[in-house]
Amino acid sequence: MKDTTYNISISQKIIRNTIFNIIGRFWGILVALVLTPYIIGHIGIERFGIWAIVGVLTGYFGLLDFGIGTSFVKYISEFYTKKDYEKINQVVNTGFIFYSIFAVLIITLAFFIINPLLNFFNIPQELHNEALFVFLLGIILFAISNALSPFRTVQTGLQRMDISNKVAIAVSIPMVIGTIYFLEAGYGLPGLMVNNAIILVISSIISIIIAFKILPELRFNPFLFSKGMFKKLFSFGYKIQITKIASLFHLHLDKILIAYFLNIGFVAYYAIAQGLTSRISEIPSMLISAIMPAASELDAKSEKGKLQELYFRSMKYLILVGIPTFIVVFTFAHPFIRIWLGAGYDRTAITLQLLLVASFINLLTGPGFYIFNGIGKPQYGMYISVLSTIMKLTLSIILIIKFGYYGTVLGTCISFIICSTIFLVLFHKITNISLVQTAKKVFFLPFLVGLVSLFIPLLIFEQIGNYSLVFICLTGTLYMCIYGWLIWKSGYISVSDIELCKKLLPAITKYKEF
Repeated sequence: MKDTTYNISISQKIIRNTIFNIIGRFWGILVALVLTPYIIGHIGIERFGIWAIVGVLTGYFGLLDFGIGTSFVKYISEFYTKKDYEKINQVVNTGFIFYSIFAVLIITLAFFIINPLLNFFNIPQELHNEALFVFLLGIILFAISNALSPFRTVQTGLQRMDISNKVAIAVSIPMVIGTIYFLEAGYGLPGLMVNNAIILVISSIISIIIAFKILPELRFNPFLFSKGMFKKLFSFGYKIQITKIASLFHLHLDKILIAYFLNIGFVAYYAIAQGLTSRISEIPSMLISAIMPAASELDAKSEKGKLQELYFRSMKYLILVGIPTFIVVFTFAHPFIRIWLGAGYDRTAITLQLLLVASFINLLTGPGFYIFNGIGKPQYGMYISVLSTIMKLTLSIILIIKFGYYGTVLGTCISFIICSTIFLVLFHKITNISLVQTAKKVFFLPFLVGLVSLFIPLLIFEQIGNYSLVFICLTGTLYMCIYGWLIWKSGYISVSDIELCKKLLPAITKYKEF
């Protein structure tokens, strides 16, 4: 197979990968928007809360892997840049052997601790057996998925996100069909988990075939396990793992506290808002999703100037898209939730607005975080993550006891805002990039334009008063059009940005495979 990866520039790879990430994420958002109310309507709010807790539980089991999996992308990308295929094979086979052993340990552990966990989460007695099946199968699927993850990360390490997103979109179709079938047939929550098992088999087979297709030098040989490579993966991974632990605390701790202090039904209100916030954050995050392997490649080539250029451009485009996205969702949160889920979800709408503010500030740390990881300096993200975890845990417990449900939401928001600000200051100090000049250059103008652009759409929305999902979408589209026009007229989009956009078509169409 002809090696075409080195025939295009890094900027073209980033553009191509970003475009396909955008397509894949938008499709994922659309699927989630359609399926969430459908699933709630069929299984109820308590079972949906259990479904959300399954994600919490498997996420925390993932903390036991010492961060090995987080190292795959960096080192596959680095060794592929150097055309060191022997070490790539060591990475993949070492990862597979480690995660296979890890899977056995995780599944064994799950059988011993599952009942105490169900009691901790206050699962109603009538749902106990159902929850037991779902939790155990979820953990088994998680363990198997981890064992096969080295083959999936070959696509990302080779900066072939075009392929990974095509696969994700293709696999989502039988996933949706299976969801509808199992729910309509009356299999409920266990049926959803069985559907996940079927999809895991399909997606894993496809990913393994593709890994060997795009990297003919790839070899599956358990005897290629290398202690030296394991130490290398561990040395990088444990620092990322500490950051991952903090991220999971931020992502899931509120659900655990709500289930423990309040009621499992309240978990669903929070999980829906958090899920929407994550999906909204994904929209601008798509623009920086290809940074880490690109930064790793630039670092391997010692191109420091291009790393700084990568940071400025990624931050600029992140803000350009992020500001209007968060503003429009924040503004129309209440009518959207009422139309989407029906009456009785005002708590979800308020939670969504609070989380949006904190998540936007946290989003600004993305470019620096990916670049630090790409150049082999994950410890800085680790330091902030530890601080964030301590602050989050302390505030959430204190505030949920004092203020109930909204107390834990406030704990999340406060810790997000403070620690994200500290990380931004730290990154700019270490890289000798002025934070004030960066803010003046890329932030203030889009923020001002974002607020001004809201005036006319909001006026029209308030005058009509007859809300519908179509009307909300049309009003949001009008807002985006006004925002885009004002940004264009302001000169924020430079000549170099336009020239970069001209590379979109060749960047997307460069590859013919898949």
